[in-house]
Amino acid sequence: MQDVPLLISRILAHGSTIHGSSQVITWTGEGEPQRRSYAEIGARAAQLAHALREDLGVAGDDRVATLMWNNAEHVEAYFAIPSMGAVLHTLNLRLPPEQLAWIVNHAADRVIIANGSLLPLLAPLLPHLRTVEHVVVTGPGDRGLLAGASVPVHEYEDLIAGKPTTYDWPELDERQAAAMCYTSGTTGDPKGVVYSHRSVYLHSMQVNMAQSMGLTDQDTSLVVVPQFHVNAWGLPHATFMTGVNLLMPDRFLQPAPLAEMIESEKPTHAAAVPTIWQGLLAELTAKPRDVSSLTQVTIGGSACPPSLMEAFDKLGMRVCHAWGMTETSPLGTVARPPAHAVGTEEEFGYRLTQGRFPASVEARLTGPGGERIPWDGQSAGELEVRGPWIAGAYYNGPDAEPLR
Repeated sequence: MQDVPLLISRILAHGSTIHGSSQVITWTGEGEPQRRSYAEIGARAAQLAHALREDLGVAGDDRVATLMWNNAEHVEAYFAIPSMGAVLHTLNLRLPPEQLAWIVNHAADRVIIANGSLLPLLAPLLPHLRTVEHVVVTGPGDRGLLAGASVPVHEYEDLIAGKPTTYDWPELDERQAAAMCYTSGTTGDPKGVVYSHRSVYLHSMQVNMAQSMGLTDQDTSLVVVPQFHVNAWGLPHATFMTGVNLLMPDRFLQPAPLAEMIESEKPTHAAAVPTIWQGLLAELTAKPRDVSSLTQVTIGGSACPPSLMEAFDKLGMRVCHAWGMTETSPLGTVARPPAHAVGTEEEFGYRLTQGRFPASVEARLTGPGGERIPWDGQSAGELEVRGPWIAGAYYNGPDAEPLR
């Protein structure tokens, strides 16, 4: 058989050609949303790669960070940076400033691409970021906040303007680092997890399986889960494999604009944490809208309350539980009911669980001494998982020992 490396550049090439007419739709908050085809995303990703390489000197496995909302430019960075051989590092804009500075320094980011609306967060951090050499800004925002910055500041559109719309993407080792994300630091300092091209590719294929999210080019996915949160649960990569349209909310994450997006753009699928859906339910209760297009909702991050699941069932939105972590890329389990439970009283109870492990993810329970504990639905122990998209160690530091 032919040995073809599993690379993000191949996902990009497939999406921008075979599914070139599919769209990334970015909500703007006023007027018509920004619409960019997958073919245009591919061309602009090539332009961004040229700019990063030729103008900013990004080479090898240099880290390029993004401090961005979910939007088309962020999708372009998702593909351009790893495809050229560098490493995409998504920054969690919800973290305290001191943690963000620690993370940037720990990862040794050379470039930060930021949305203009997030400059109030970035500007005070810049003097403390030891390795950052360039800042690239896109979208509306007060550039004056970066006046006197110690590093060059570039406009995204000016930087890519006139650059070639094709790029000779290198044939990389599929085990090479493609992206990195840090945990939230609930147990000490945040810990870095590095994803390889191979792990992202295989994870994307699993996301697209019918027993996972199972989306096709007839779907539009409203991606509320942030792109800085474990690669938006793998959706930007997975959708380019299948041609799913991406509806990106940018900074408009409040219940009212989300309800307007659903009514206007008619997504068939959406992904977010329970707090988002609780707010949306309250909005729809206070001001009913036509949200009938949205039939599938993926919820992760924390358990979905049964009452919330029941309320969305009544609206025709079928909630599917999923579990994962930064360390699992994040797909770990999905609660699609097994055949024997469908249509029975058992089905709803099963949907409240975290579901089953997909193919390639193996799991076991261990006791305090490392002994195996029976998988009987009653015994409790430490959950251990392994698989081709499960982290083997944390990045660069005292917590870099192998993960069992």
